[in-house]
Amino acid sequence: APALQAGGKGFKSPQLHHHTARQMFALDVQPDLHVNNSVDLSPVACKIIRRNLVETAIAEELKKYHRTHYKSDSEQLPKHVGDLINANSFAFLIGAAFDRNMDWKRAWEIPYHINQQGMLDPSRLATAPDYELRTLLHSLPVKPRYPNVGVRTIREAAKLVMEFGGDAALIWQNTSPRIASNRLQRIYGVGPGIAAMAVRLLHEEHGFFQGQGHEIDIKPDVHVMRVFRRAGLIWTERESDALNAARQLAPDFPAGLDWPAWDIGQRWCHKTAPNCTDSPLTWSCPKNI
Repeated sequence: APALQAGGKGFKSPQLHHHTARQMFALDVQPDLHVNNSVDLSPVACKIIRRNLVETAIAEELKKYHRTHYKSDSEQLPKHVGDLINANSFAFLIGAAFDRNMDWKRAWEIPYHINQQGMLDPSRLATAPDYELRTLLHSLPVKPRYPNVGVRTIREAAKLVMEFGGDAALIWQNTSPRIASNRLQRIYGVGPGIAAMAVRLLHEEHGFFQGQGHEIDIKPDVHVMRVFRRAGLIWTERESDALNAARQLAPDFPAGLDWPAWDIGQRWCHKTAPNCTDSPLTWSCPKNI
């Protein structure tokens, strides 16, 4: 590699020796150095190298946690709900569209209860008057967070399905993640985050978008953002920074960092009183709290 020269006082090129990367960063100690006289790094350059190694270590821990602990959403739902979501693409679409501002498991129960009333039919929901949809949503044992707003969501979801011949799966079949995401965002209440979540689930749990994982982004919700910031993957609250960090650290499948960060945020990296000791990231995380 070509020598890197820096003005002022330089630091010799650091070569990790006795300490592993994650031990070094967790304990905030300097690595042992092998001196390479052909390379002279400034303090700023050493800081950049250190930060890059921290980010890489965190990303690898997240990927490992995903490989060893991931459970599909349908496995975590009641069996009758999970079976419907897996078998009925319109049920999947409705569950995803309502997975906002409420407990995610309850959101995915909504299409099951609509089906119990014989109304999980996109042709019927697309043309039903407002009062009928409002009555339906208010009558459900599990309601959307805002049932009156949900009327527009469910109608627009049904109309979108009807544009594809009444088959919701055609919204995402034989297309790219980006096109599918743009189509999903035509539904009221489905923004880039919900669309990204849906696309990730379709890829990981239903086998769509094979060979296109590089186009699938994380959903930068509060848990993912909190873990990314505390772990030093981002230094701002901008969602765009989290998206870019995931793309750089996991270019083949950025969304592969989504679930592990979300789950760690839910279980250990709480907004207040985080349980850093038991977190899977404890040895590599700089704990920027």
